[in-house]
Amino acid sequence: MQKNTRIGKWNRLCFFCFLFTFCISGFLIAQNTTYLRDDNQNQWFIGLGIGPRMFFADHARQLDFIDRLSLGADLYVGKWWSPVLGTRIGGSYQTLKGAAQNWNSNRGPAPHAINVNKGWYLPEHGLFQQQFDAVHLYGDLLFNVSNLFEGVNEERFWTLAPFIGIGYMRTVNPPYRGDDPGKEVSFNIGLLNILRVGRTVDLTFDIRGAMVNERIKVGNGKVHPDIDKMNTGERPFDGVLSVNLGVAFRFGGAGNPKPAYYNPSSYVEPVRPVEYPVEVITEWKDVATDVLILFRIGQSTLSRDARVQLDFLARLMHQYPEGTYTITGYADEGTGNPDLNYRLSRDRAERVKECLVGEFGISSLRLKTAAAGGVENRYYNDPSLSRSAIIRPDKY
Repeated sequence: MQKNTRIGKWNRLCFFCFLFTFCISGFLIAQNTTYLRDDNQNQWFIGLGIGPRMFFADHARQLDFIDRLSLGADLYVGKWWSPVLGTRIGGSYQTLKGAAQNWNSNRGPAPHAINVNKGWYLPEHGLFQQQFDAVHLYGDLLFNVSNLFEGVNEERFWTLAPFIGIGYMRTVNPPYRGDDPGKEVSFNIGLLNILRVGRTVDLTFDIRGAMVNERIKVGNGKVHPDIDKMNTGERPFDGVLSVNLGVAFRFGGAGNPKPAYYNPSSYVEPVRPVEYPVEVITEWKDVATDVLILFRIGQSTLSRDARVQLDFLARLMHQYPEGTYTITGYADEGTGNPDLNYRLSRDRAERVKECLVGEFGISSLRLKTAAAGGVENRYYNDPSLSRSAIIRPDKY
């Protein structure tokens, strides 16, 4: 029993060390994240769900499928620190159903050995069925693969977020009457499906697999030492499969994307200009200037505002048909990976060229494109201004 006590202390130590590391990692991620107001990320969320559970143990497979199903509920809170990475902590209360060997086969299960309120004898298998409740606390690291591979899309209905994590499981009513509760560290993996149904409301379909040491179902075996031996099999671990249908609420964070504005604090009252004779402009180089076209994070689709700017530029280009331009695409270095940012910057430049040629009749021979990939914050330390394409006249 002393050995099991040490194991229990080790499990608790591992769990709280993980929680400490989990929280510190999230804090550091937040400190190094440069996603600002238009990311529609950095949002907290809280959710709850309910659904079936299935316990995987050495003898549970001898039960009928329907007899292995039980019910559980989850409650969790988390945060998306970036468009791709999030964390959450939560807990579940569940009933687990399994089966154990009858260690006294001559007389059937001893009355003091089983939890009489939660189990019954199965003579055809020489087993008795176990049913016990367990609390499972967990912490998960979430990966939004939809944003990773497809970019952020505010209109996306279905988002996939696989996760890994660690937890701590404890039985509420031990399978064996008189035993101490089982207390074990769990290792978790799963898939969170997020179905967006409102501005701040999501439906969730959460699938979790938890692996836990098989001691969870026998407690510390203090009632009868042979129980540990009889009810542990070849596999050192048991598993719990949970499926939850629930709802999650998003709050805080940046909200919907907003256009970038010039910083009013940098405005300086202009000095009254000196009047000079009006100079007649005769060459396109005298009127052409750089044009900045902004994009939303992870996207290369032109907005209506961008098309209006291109319309203004196209009128000037038609007025001075000898001018040539280079369109350079950019991406925010702090979002995504280098390959994704390069493709995104290239696509942004191409979309601008396609619009000028296809919608406004500019000759493609007057336009060149280039891709700069991900770049640091170019203006006002705002990454949203780096998600852009710059149309620069070839006059220098």
